[in-house]
Amino acid sequence: MSWRMGMLAVVAMAVSVSATVQGEVLPLGSKVEVPSAQKPPFSGVNSCFGQEKVEQQARLITVKVLSSPISNRDRLLGSGILVNRQHSTEESTYRVITNNHVLQAGEAPYFIETPDGKIHTATSVVAKTQLQGNDLALLQFDAGNLDYDVAQLGKKTSVGDSVIAGGFPLNNSARKSSDGAEFVIKRGQIEWVLDKALEGGYRIGYTNDVEKGMSGGPVLNCAGGLVGMNGLHAHPNWGDPYIFQDGSYPTNAERAKMSEYSWAIPMETAIQLLRFEKLTQNSINPHK
Repeated sequence: MSWRMGMLAVVAMAVSVSATVQGEVLPLGSKVEVPSAQKPPFSGVNSCFGQEKVEQQARLITVKVLSSPISNRDRLLGSGILVNRQHSTEESTYRVITNNHVLQAGEAPYFIETPDGKIHTATSVVAKTQLQGNDLALLQFDAGNLDYDVAQLGKKTSVGDSVIAGGFPLNNSARKSSDGAEFVIKRGQIEWVLDKALEGGYRIGYTNDVEKGMSGGPVLNCAGGLVGMNGLHAHPNWGDPYIFQDGSYPTNAERAKMSEYSWAIPMETAIQLLRFEKLTQNSINPHK
């Protein structure tokens, strides 16, 4: 082999190794320094394995929260999540978590429409004074011998996680049936987890296009675990929801960024305040 051919062989080997490193196909024991590179754009909206199964789970645990049929207001107030089931020999009692502002949009008595279309009279379980300023409410209803799915608690979320949000939008008449809006799924990802909560307990900013009426509905991870509850949609038309619970304010730049996302209350907040972990058997189950 001439020296020219030898040099060409060395160059070819170097190119081959470089390509292999960039493709991350390395022999065992290799120690190669690879320059840090930017991650490709996140495609989380379709990255959940078994997404149809997760969406079906969302449908099974999401309910409509209704006001009294004699109320002058719209009967459909928003969405809620089945989080607890208590069985006896003759009765099944279910608990539903939703937003306090969902209940404030109507008047008691409240009603729950379950995924099978049945309507149940609901009673409030937690007093407003127990919520410590968080936009939460807990309702309870008796369902006889009917059996419904309840949510499973998901692992703590991180920025970049894919999530789906479910609920019953109020504004799109094309999706409405005789009893109100139909269930929809919104796909997206977590973009911001605040170090301290906004008023109402909101901490999770996500790209899902949540609509009015989806408040109280679930935010699920790719495993179908409940990680948050819808409550604030992007670009609010009134008020200033971007105030921290301690009374401080975000900067103008932070506020502008916050307005681009929907916001959810993390389930850790709901569990701590509503004490789900101390409810009896068949409560919301960790961790999925």
